[in-house]
Amino acid sequence: MRCRVYRNLDQPFTFLGVKGRYIPVALVGLLGIVVTAVIVGAALGTFAGLASAVVLIVGGYLALLEIQQHYGEKGLSRFIAGKRLPKFILIRSKVWSR
Repeated sequence: MRCRVYRNLDQPFTFLGVKGRYIPVALVGLLGIVVTAVIVGAALGTFAGLASAVVLIVGGYLALLEIQQHYGEKGLSRFIAGKRLPKFILIRSKVWSR
């Protein structure tokens, strides 16, 4: 019996270059940027709020892509889990070599 296997089933979900595990991080960051832009807009004016929103969105997107490139698909959750451990437990990442 033959079964079709689609290649995209193995790939992580991506949206505008942001991979699956980083999408909730992007949404939380976007929410924080919108709140900050509303506060700046109320304090300094509409143009300042819009300008700060654009700058923060572009900067946040580029920072998220950089973090995603540095830690990889599952590395961010490993990093956060490692920070929650007590200090006396040592964490050493395994480097596989051939």
